[in-house]
Order: sequence, then structure tokens, then C-alpha cells
Amino acid sequence: MAELPPSDRARLREKAEQLNRRSSHALPNVTPQNVESLVHELRVHQIELELQCQELQLAHQEVEESRDRYRELYESIPIGHLTINCSGNIYDLNPAGASLMGLAPEPRKLNNFFSFFSSDDADMAQLFCRRAMGGEKADTIELKMKRPDRSVFVAALQAAPVERGDGKGERLRITLGDVTRRREAEEALRQHQLELESNRVELQDLMAKLFNAQEEERRRIACDLHDDHCQRITALILEAGTMEKMVRGVMPSFAPRMSSMKDKLADILNDFRHITHELHPRHLDTVSLACSMRTYIQEFVEYTHIHVDFQEEQVPAQLPMPITICLYRLLQESLGNIRKHADAKHVWVRFSGRKREIELSVSDDGTGFKYADNKKGLGLTSMQERVRPLRGRVTVDSQPGRGTTVVVKVPAP
Repeated sequence: MAELPPSDRARLREKAEQLNRRSSHALPNVTPQNVESLVHELRVHQIELELQCQELQLAHQEVEESRDRYRELYESIPIGHLTINCSGNIYDLNPAGASLMGLAPEPRKLNNFFSFFSSDDADMAQLFCRRAMGGEKADTIELKMKRPDRSVFVAALQAAPVERGDGKGERLRITLGDVTRRREAEEALRQHQLELESNRVELQDLMAKLFNAQEEERRRIACDLHDDHCQRITALILEAGTMEKMVRGVMPSFAPRMSSMKDKLADILNDFRHITHELHPRHLDTVSLACSMRTYIQEFVEYTHIHVDFQEEQVPAQLPMPITICLYRLLQESLGNIRKHADAKHVWVRFSGRKREIELSVSDDGTGFKYADNKKGLGLTSMQERVRPLRGRVTVDSQPGRGTTVVVKVPAP
């Protein structure tokens, strides 16, 4: 009380006298016997009031300190903060927000918040604020904002309602940050992704053309070998047979040598025929793929003495030539890898057709390998690239000592 000005003390004294007069009729009769007890009660109440006053002072001090900390944080945080009403009038703006919006640190006059947007983005900003006003959950949007100097930046806005009251209107607390660089980086990344996708499609087209050119070259070489070299070797075999008959009566000792030469020429002819068949089997153009696979497997068994179990299930009799050549080449590649690397005794080939895809499975009981260490090998990569233009896929399951399983799936035509 001693710290109050005289005018305030007089005002409080007058108010206390008025309250005393109003409540005097309720006071009990004071006798000399209970004066001491009343004085004791008054002293106790005085001490309680002093303690309450100290607590209020401490609470007031904490509130002041908390407000100062909040103000310091509000002014120093690098993210823009502002408070607006539903019409876009700005009530409060921190220095970071003023800097982002191109305003002075303490602007004397604040324009309407929606005036910092272009016409299209201003409508979106108003709709965004109305939605935020209607719900308690914070919402986020990214819009282009313009500064007074007409420079433009992309702002990430987050809004949440902070006050509602009759006569005061509704207000929003908005945080904004400049995400222009991030948007530019995202756009550059999107462009790079589009370029990569374009390059991937172009590469797939080139790979398809490469395999087609490879098949045409195989066909040409196979025809040249069959029509030229095989025919010439056949002529040599016939001539060697004729010479064998001629020398058998004149020089019998040369007859075995001529017979041996004829057998060697026959072996060379068989090798050439095998090579031509490997390069381009002519029956692919005339019979079904399953029949061509069965014929090739028979030749493979005769050539390698590896037992092969072949099963066919519901495969269409006619398939497009790209699918036919692709699956036939993958069968060749799989059996060739088994012959070279697997040291297998038994092979299982399953060729099945379903409603949506054609499946070829080749399994062996060979040595196997670690697929993770060899999945980038040239042979496996070539198999993947062969089926990619057909939107197919190749999966390999192999473990050392447990054999290998290659599964090829191609969408049905």
C-alpha cells in the first residue's frame, strides 16, 4: 500500500469505507471478551493476503518473462508469421514475414494479405483461408506471391484458426516460407526424369531394333551356310565316296583313308547343320513354338547327353513371331548356360499358356550360383533386355549346390 500514489490510496480508502458501511449491519456485536480473537483473525487474514499478493507478483513476473521470450522467438524465428482476419487484414507480422514479403522490418501500413497474390492465386488463397477458418486442423498450400517490387516467389502457407469471438471476428495464424529453390529443384528433377524416361524408351526401341537386326543377320548367315558351305561339303562327301570306290580295286590300302576322310567330312557337315539350326531354325516359320522347342530339346539331349523333361500346358498353337523368337532364344540361352556352367544331370522345362501370360520355366539340378553376385552378367542382362520390349520379365532363383530356376513371363497376345 505504501508504494501506491496518494490519489490511488485515497480512492481505495473511500471504496473500503463504502463497503464497510454496506456490510456494517452484518457485523456481529463486538465485546471486550472477543476483541483479542478478532485481532488474531485479522492478522492471519493479513498474512494470507500478503502471501497471495506475493504469489500474484511472481505469477505476473513469469507471465512477463514468458511474453518476452515469445516475442523474442516470434521476432527472431526465420519463418514468416502473420495474423489476419477473414477479409485478409493483417494484424501482426514478424520481421521474417516482412522480409519475405518485401516489406520494411516495421511497416507503418500493411496492405491486405490477398493483395500479395496474383488474381488466380488470390482466389485460391481466399478459398484456402476460408477452409482453414472452418476447421481446427492446420492446412497447407503452395502459391506464388508477389512483392511490392514485383518480384515473385513460391510460398508454402500453413494456416490455423486462432481466435473466435462475437464482435471480434475470426482470425487466422499463417506461417509462410520461401520454397522457390525447392520448386525449381523439383522441376529440374522432373525434367531429368522425363529425359531419362524418354532415353529409356528410345533405348528399348534401339534394343528391339538391335535384336531384330541380329535375327536377320542370323537368318542370312544360316542361309549362306546351308546353301553354300553345306552344299559344297555334301559335294565333297559324294566325291570322296566315288574316289573310295575307284581306289578300292586299284589301291586297296587307300580305301580306309578315303572312308575316314568321308566320315570326317560328314561330321563337319553335321556341325555346320547344327550351327545353322542354332542360328535360325527354319521350322520356327512353319510349326508351333512348342514343336520347335521339343525338336531343339531332342537335339540338345543327343548333343550333351543331359536328360531333359519337357512339359507343355495350354500353349496357343500360333504366337506372334517376336514372342516366338524371344522365348526360343531364351530357351537356347538357358540350356546353353546349363551345358557350360551347371554340370547338371537333369533339366525340367515347363512351357505353359494362361489367359494373360505365356510362361517358360527351365530348372536344373546343377551346381547353382549366387545370383546376387552374377545378376549383372552379360547373359542374364541379355535375357532381361530380350523380354523388355515385350513387357515381359525374367526371374532367376539359384543357390550354390541347389540348382537354378529361370522363369520367363510374357504377356499373352
